[in-house]
Amino acid sequence: MIFLTTLFFSLLGYTFDPMEPARKDIKFLNKNHQNWIKSYESPHRKMSYVESGDSSKRPVIFIHGSPGSKEAWYSFHLDPELQKNFHLLSVDRPGFGKSHPGVTEPSVNIQAGDIWEVLKKNQSPLSPILIGHSYGGAVIARMAADHPNKVHALLFVASSVDPELEETKFIQYIGNMWIIRSLIPTDLRVCNEEILALKNSLEEIQWKKIRARVGIIHGTNDDLVPYANVDFIKKNISQDQIKLIKTLDGMNHFIPWHRPDTIKEALLKLDAP
Repeated sequence: MIFLTTLFFSLLGYTFDPMEPARKDIKFLNKNHQNWIKSYESPHRKMSYVESGDSSKRPVIFIHGSPGSKEAWYSFHLDPELQKNFHLLSVDRPGFGKSHPGVTEPSVNIQAGDIWEVLKKNQSPLSPILIGHSYGGAVIARMAADHPNKVHALLFVASSVDPELEETKFIQYIGNMWIIRSLIPTDLRVCNEEILALKNSLEEIQWKKIRARVGIIHGTNDDLVPYANVDFIKKNISQDQIKLIKTLDGMNHFIPWHRPDTIKEALLKLDAP
């Protein structure tokens, strides 16, 4: 089992714990702010999320990659400036964390709908800023296309959005065989199952409907999600909507933990009038 897990992670390009830089924040929040961890009912499942900041301010929804959880964004929940100026919401995507864990939701469309429901917790009239890392980029694109007049801004962080760049590795087919699925960790199985279906979901996103302002952050040394995804966004979003493109020289895929400063800076810029 350990051998299979190690092999699968290495061939996908993941390490065992890419969130290691965030472990201190995760431990602190879990110990001191358990009241921030909440849940709500979507049309399809019970969803878990973290909430901090001021619910009368603009909502910011953070959406993690695959595999992952709401814990990826804890450092932002603990930021005093962001707490003061925003209503911060990070959600466990379906199948991960405590959002019906282990039950894969292959449809980005359904995931987007389930996560949109968290906005009912916000008490302001302001439209949200959506931040998506990796697989989460596909989800925020779908949310913005489904609600073109209700999203203020999108921030794509090392995002998988170009269907032509979704290449299925042989090991992923092996990992989807029933006998192997039973041997690898649940999060990794869910990751594999949803990524196998991602190309079709990306092809369904109607980019022309997106009206939100857009920011993009991507590293040049991203071995998991090619930098060419930036070109796809530029081709499919009107140039007057794109407010910033931040290229991080030498940066890998794990921007939320290694360069959270760039995400905060972009968030503040996208919020500005």
